[in-house]
Amino acid sequence: MLIGQAGQVVLQITDTLMVGRLGAVQLAGAALAGNFVMFAMYFAYGSLGAVSPRIAQAFGAGDAPEAGNCARAGLVLAMGVGLLIALALSAVVPILGRLGQPPEVVELTRTYMILLAWSMPGALVALLLGQAAESLNQPWPVVWFMAGAIVLNTVLNLLLIFGLFGFPALGLEGAGWATLIARWGQALGMWLWISRSRIMKRFGIFTHAVDLQLLNRLFRDGLPVAAQDVLEGGAFAMGTLMLGWVGTTAMAANQVAISIASLAWMFPISLASATGVRVAQEIGAGNRAGARRAGVVAIVLGTTLMAVCAIFYVGAGHWIATWFTSDPEVAALAGMLVVIAGVYQISDAIQSVSLGALRGLIDNRVPAVANAICYWVLSLPTVYILTFHTALGAAGVWIGYLPWMVLTGVFFLLRFLQKTRSPKI
Repeated sequence: MLIGQAGQVVLQITDTLMVGRLGAVQLAGAALAGNFVMFAMYFAYGSLGAVSPRIAQAFGAGDAPEAGNCARAGLVLAMGVGLLIALALSAVVPILGRLGQPPEVVELTRTYMILLAWSMPGALVALLLGQAAESLNQPWPVVWFMAGAIVLNTVLNLLLIFGLFGFPALGLEGAGWATLIARWGQALGMWLWISRSRIMKRFGIFTHAVDLQLLNRLFRDGLPVAAQDVLEGGAFAMGTLMLGWVGTTAMAANQVAISIASLAWMFPISLASATGVRVAQEIGAGNRAGARRAGVVAIVLGTTLMAVCAIFYVGAGHWIATWFTSDPEVAALAGMLVVIAGVYQISDAIQSVSLGALRGLIDNRVPAVANAICYWVLSLPTVYILTFHTALGAAGVWIGYLPWMVLTGVFFLLRFLQKTRSPKI
């Protein structure tokens, strides 16, 4: 699951590395579009957040038909959410110029954002099918299809961004086409494998009608997860918009810093997904002690890994930033942001993995309220004050979230420990 999650990150990093060769404006355009797409991804991941634990609980209880029912309903949900997001992102394009962003960046972003928007249904179908396979203890095919998508995206980037071998040099737009084709290709590959796999056939994912009541229940259970993720993603999206008010260089540097930070971020996110699956399987099997053990081990493992990442980022942040851009001003600011990102790592591990463990318990509503308080009541005012009313500037956006993320992570950890001690889950 870690390797599969890393693939999603590598797709983003590949685009940033290649677009970064074109200059600060193109990189800022990728950042502006990516801001909205990432916000949409938070909503999408959250909306589907109840599917994987339900599949895993059914699998842990030895109920293969119910596991297939959950996967089938989740697939329909993924298609619907993907289409909704594509339409919503397309509707945002005409108003980009009204958000106070640099005009040259807005002009460059429009087509790229539309292409990313219509890649989303494919991305969510691939995500859901991958989660279903992982919840049924079949993670490795997900890795291979993700690897294929990375290779395809990289080749298409080379051809369409830079115009190699007679292809048109489309710049940022070429990166959008590459992402669109790679995501839909991955979804098609996953669909064909599941429909033909002997192991997966026993779950009957594609052979029965969709249970509409189950679909409705998965959607309702996913709404609090979506609220958690949207609250978090929306707060970070607002921070990125604030960087646009600072200027093009700040936007470009932020895109570089996010790409670099996501290399480490994949560890707690993938561990959170794996933890949710393991906790749910143990709960389905009636083993509360096993669920607690799985959660605690994952949190300790995640914290240890991220401590190593923190040391690396603090020590080498400025050097890594130079890989992504030849603009010295952008590289200098990005390097400083990466050092700050290094400080984030341990708190991010505790928060993400603890939240994944709670999702395995289908405990979603209280964490949603906690995220609302952390990110909107506490973090955003702090971010604004540090960015525009101190000498920190762009660094204030990254520093402002940190203390409240630490507080929220501790709360999630304590809640998981309390829930797994209680006679009722």
